[in-house]
Amino acid sequence: MHKREYKPRMIVVSGPSGVGKGSINSKLRQDEHLNLAFSVSMTTRQPRDGEINGVHYFFVTREEFEKAIAQHELIEYAEFVGNYYGTPRKYVEQQMKNGKNVILEIEVDGATQAIKNEKNVLSIFLMPPTLQELATRLQGRQSEAPEVIKARLDKAMLEVPLKHNYQYVVENDTVENAVEKMTDILEKEHAAITQNITIYDQLKKLVTQIVKTNYMFFVENWEFNIKTLKDKGLITTKEYKNFDAEEKLIHTLTENVYHRNLAHGDFKDLLDEKYLIGRVERLMFKINFFSIAQKYDD
Repeated sequence: MHKREYKPRMIVVSGPSGVGKGSINSKLRQDEHLNLAFSVSMTTRQPRDGEINGVHYFFVTREEFEKAIAQHELIEYAEFVGNYYGTPRKYVEQQMKNGKNVILEIEVDGATQAIKNEKNVLSIFLMPPTLQELATRLQGRQSEAPEVIKARLDKAMLEVPLKHNYQYVVENDTVENAVEKMTDILEKEHAAITQNITIYDQLKKLVTQIVKTNYMFFVENWEFNIKTLKDKGLITTKEYKNFDAEEKLIHTLTENVYHRNLAHGDFKDLLDEKYLIGRVERLMFKINFFSIAQKYDD
């Protein structure tokens, strides 16, 4: 293991209702080296069986919630199916002051506010494998009326397209796979006190080997093309001097493969050489070798 610079983070974990945020976060909580605390949300809805005030939620009246809004005591808040949900600022800031990473397990509307307004936010969007699977999970709760479930599914279809506003998109096909992915993200983002070498680190090393073995011709041509752009005055001398074609190609390929696998696939595939060679081969067609800027979307 090795130490990296550590700074407490506000970690926004969001996604459609029923996607499995609670199950995944319960598993993450057990990993002490992630140094996690979990925000306790405030809500005006009624407690479900087994929920404890101050542990699962702060259950308040509508009047109390609206007072907290007026006094700017909430990081974010949203209203859904007639109830308010929000994150009290004081608790989160105190936990971060104590050196903890704080997970905000919140609805998409509230997450959008936190991502926009707060500093030092790490944002993760959880995706269901399919909408049918999401419906099955919601129905399995057996705690809500059919019309409420329908409202949640309708809302999910509006929320999924917003996934691109987040730094990471993770598919929750199984809790184990999703937890492994999220743990690697937190380590990659230095949101852990002491870390193992991450899957991302290992992936980048493998991509580097593939590039050096198979694609240096393209690196050399990319460098030539960018020099031509500089000579024609289409980019600045500073941009040209800061451009490293080999590093740029490795970074672009690594990011693309990593993010695609987070959103769809078994995390262990990232270290499968045959799988990785095939992915890189296909992605090479998407690299624009006449531009410095690249897209990571697959």
